[in-house]
Amino acid sequence: MLIVALSGEAQPATAELVWAVVAGASGVIGLAFFYYALARGTMGVVAPLAALIGAGVPVLVAIVGGESLSFGRMIGIALALVGVVLISMPGAPASVAERRSLRIDLREIPFVVLAGLGFAGFFIFMDRATETGATWWPLAIVRVVGTFLMLIAFVAILASRRAPTWRARMSEVLGVDRLRQSGRTWRGIAPVLVVTAFADLGGNVFYVLAIRTDALSVAVVLSSLYPVITTVLAALLLRERLRMVQVGGVILATVSVTLLR
Repeated sequence: MLIVALSGEAQPATAELVWAVVAGASGVIGLAFFYYALARGTMGVVAPLAALIGAGVPVLVAIVGGESLSFGRMIGIALALVGVVLISMPGAPASVAERRSLRIDLREIPFVVLAGLGFAGFFIFMDRATETGATWWPLAIVRVVGTFLMLIAFVAILASRRAPTWRARMSEVLGVDRLRQSGRTWRGIAPVLVVTAFADLGGNVFYVLAIRTDALSVAVVLSSLYPVITTVLAALLLRERLRMVQVGGVILATVSVTLLR
């Protein structure tokens, strides 16, 4: 809200504010279902499927809505979606336990689909919320809604814990004991949390700028290529070895960017 006040941006129409509220709720709900699905041990299936739905649905909505794309851009979108899936896929399982972790119970499919639809909803509804050129108002609303829903979820989780005191419940939910066992402190990880928060906000800002300068489908697909940057940084900074399937994904994503220009 401070940025909104400093920017002097005029308040958009009520309809756009409502779309921003829906976008914020959609994004948080998508994340909730995504982490819930990951917690059930199906990361190898959840990540690529959620990424495909999150990027693919907005593209379909945009095309059905009358968005016109050249043949080259259509090919670029297809390559980008395949590249994101390949980059998100796990390596070859080395044990029976790992092979089992790549299987997914049919009962978990709805949670994965809802996660992808939540991400897709954020992209689509933010496009609606910024139709008249507003930037900071929709982003501020998204943050307020997200924070409000997270606080509700936090209180609900606290209430469900069986620890004798609220302080003990809060320590359990925040993982204070696990943090201490790892040798880290809140003061030590605070800078990382701050950088992460600003990076997330920056990503949202650039997405809004992208949908105002180009087609929704192109902006969504390019925004969904963040696993490429994550993978490359992991290889450069953490010395992680790229698997062949990831290398293929990076190549496809790179080619797709040239086609989407």
